[in-house]
Amino acid sequence: MDEALEWALDPARFARVWKRVAPTEDACPVVVEQQEKSVCPAEEAAAGESGVYLRRRIEAELRRWRDCQGLASSHGYSPTLKQLSSQAYRRAKRLAAALFLASGGWYFPAGGMRPHRWSGLRAGLRELYRSSRRAEGEYRQAAEKASDPALRELLLSLAEESRAEQGMIFRMLEQ
Repeated sequence: MDEALEWALDPARFARVWKRVAPTEDACPVVVEQQEKSVCPAEEAAAGESGVYLRRRIEAELRRWRDCQGLASSHGYSPTLKQLSSQAYRRAKRLAAALFLASGGWYFPAGGMRPHRWSGLRAGLRELYRSSRRAEGEYRQAAEKASDPALRELLLSLAEESRAEQGMIFRMLEQ
């Protein structure tokens, strides 16, 4: 629903649709303003440095989700790619919930993510493997710095999921 609302509230898109609906009217009686994608400044300050990190990781996981979907659709359906995709989406949701608890603001920009295009399946899997390794390292580093025990536990579990994901990608490359 958020993606459809975001699409409908795009001012340029709204103006084009209005022109088609009412070509004879000069001005539209409805003014559509661009919505902000991030949380408000008060919520951002409440989340602090961990909030900035969590938003960045939510975006990274959503990119992985789209990349896995893109690989599956362009290079043949794979149950493993579907599983990788759903795991990335689930990690993004867990991170968004942690951010919400820390700041009070919901951040989940799933609609703006587009999959990368690779020359082949192996090139895409190689990049997924690399990003999974980076994610594991980042999750472990952030867990060491986290003052909140619940956030530390979440980050360590996400690091373990990323490590398991690397094994899944490696097995796909072995085939």
